[in-house]
Amino acid sequence: MTTAKTSTVACPKCGRLNGLHRATCLFCGQPLLIPGQESQVIPSLREADDIEPGYNVIFLPPVLSTPEVVEEVATVGRLTPEQAERLLASPSPVPIARAATSHDAVLLTQRLAQSGLRTVVLSDRQLSPLHPPRRARALVSVGEYLEVWGSETTTPIRLPWKDISLLVFGLLRFRQVLARESMATRRTKAEREELLTNDEEVPVIDLFGPTLATHIRIRADGFDYSCLGPRRGLLAAENHVRLGDWLLASVSAPTVVNRDFRTVAQAIEPIWGLTKTKSRQPFKRAGIGKVSAEMTEYVDNDRQFTCFARSLFFIARPA
Repeated sequence: MTTAKTSTVACPKCGRLNGLHRATCLFCGQPLLIPGQESQVIPSLREADDIEPGYNVIFLPPVLSTPEVVEEVATVGRLTPEQAERLLASPSPVPIARAATSHDAVLLTQRLAQSGLRTVVLSDRQLSPLHPPRRARALVSVGEYLEVWGSETTTPIRLPWKDISLLVFGLLRFRQVLARESMATRRTKAEREELLTNDEEVPVIDLFGPTLATHIRIRADGFDYSCLGPRRGLLAAENHVRLGDWLLASVSAPTVVNRDFRTVAQAIEPIWGLTKTKSRQPFKRAGIGKVSAEMTEYVDNDRQFTCFARSLFFIARPA
């Protein structure tokens, strides 16, 4: 008599059977520990547009990117080989995957460590992507301090220049699409017609003090460049570049400066996706037997850049 090798494992909490490839119980969510099968477990991941809390597995470069390493990253992160290769080529720490639980994140780090990859785990709670940074409207240099003025307060935030730990340069992208959609009927198919598309790009600098509560965002639009004095020009884009030079000349030597977001933005999109929202008008008749409605779609990378900048706060800035 022969005994077939089992392909399931019982959950220690509810007792139900699960496949060996699962990291958590399908029925109750209890972590499953399968001795000798750790490298075969496929952890549960969050989709890029999923707002449910997750745990971000951040890759720390550099690494020798061999075909085997690329294949492993693609497998555990549910990525294509091309996407995995772009992530591994990043000059800055970037997310490889966004796990559903802390247990899944630990399994991911252990599995990636076998391929020689160094990683850290940052939770969505740490990065707080749904809580935007404070927006600065003006900056004033007062001796050893930088005063940050916002539109919502009557008193500024005062930061010692020596306490500014990180400057992250980036670019916010906004897209607005006005479209008309027709409802499918017995005789016609649903159709979509784009009426208007508006794209906008806004240079941005994120500034961090000693804590995450001092995360300040400086956008090129809606900012008073009086701090530049006689160097202030007429164009916001030029002034924003000069503002960056002014900040770099004012901060102390230990301050970390990162300009890699434009390079890695496309690579991290499968993990930290773009924010997409829709606003739809009520359906109305558009002719005999036709019903249509206008809809406005909004797409931006604001939350994506926030996650990138805050991950550098935890990883790249001086201790």
